[in-house]
Amino acid sequence: MNEFLCFIKLIGEENDGIYRYEFIFTNDIDNFEVIEDNEPCCLSETIEPSTYEIIHIVKMKIKLDLIQDNCCFSFKHAKLGIVSIAWENIDELDEFPEEGRIFFKFGETYEEVENKLAIKNILMS
Repeated sequence: MNEFLCFIKLIGEENDGIYRYEFIFTNDIDNFEVIEDNEPCCLSETIEPSTYEIIHIVKMKIKLDLIQDNCCFSFKHAKLGIVSIAWENIDELDEFPEEGRIFFKFGETYEEVENKLAIKNILMS
């Protein structure tokens, strides 16, 4: 059965500058639900717990900008593919990343996410 990426949540930044994220996957992408009290996302959001099954922890030095922190788009925009659910923050970089900017779209398979992370030498646990 395929796992589909539906949400990414920042757990926190560790003392050594490593960010810890939960990459949340579902087997039923059509029924994944985020309850938004307001639009855009930065105002509030809650994940419906019964609509996802799998959580993979990812540790990386890369800071991600997350859709739920964005004040221009709602999560509905991410579900429709208008904007990604997470993208690499490049604000502090002197130049664009040589291997490209990493981003994650709603509904990507586990394999697609794993391949994107592998380009940056990052593993999911």
